[in-house]
Amino acid sequence: MPRKKSTRFNPKKEVSVMAWIENDGGSLLLVRQAAGQKPWTLPGGKVKRNESLERALKREVREETGLSVRASEYLQMYDRPKRGAITILFRVLVQRQIDRMHFPAAEIADLGFFDRLPANATPSAKFFWKSKDLPSLRPAWPKFGLRRKKPKKSDGR
Repeated sequence: MPRKKSTRFNPKKEVSVMAWIENDGGSLLLVRQAAGQKPWTLPGGKVKRNESLERALKREVREETGLSVRASEYLQMYDRPKRGAITILFRVLVQRQIDRMHFPAAEIADLGFFDRLPANATPSAKFFWKSKDLPSLRPAWPKFGLRRKKPKKSDGR
């Protein structure tokens, strides 16, 4: 008797990571893609095979902004089943600041900190921006890799 062909569940999704980076004023760092309609989005990109999520996040943010970061916490996931894609958002801390952020001309056309989402933003940027007022996305110290200064003790004079 012939064996039945196994119908194992074998999901395949393209996984991307994005970085939530705020400056001290609470503005969010966005990058403008150089290709296509040149939409604005959060820094990040696709995870390579056998690459950890944190390594991919560090690599993508450095490539797109020049910043050295580390993931501080998982924030949210955006599942796009029709596209076979998942994007995972992390709050990141800037480990080493640089004098000026830079971006490669081939991939990123511009970058900046925004208080409002530009009209031509990617679906993932729109999704995460709508969620920014959720408790899990509210800013927490240290923002942008900076530590809050402790108040100086007065000597009572």
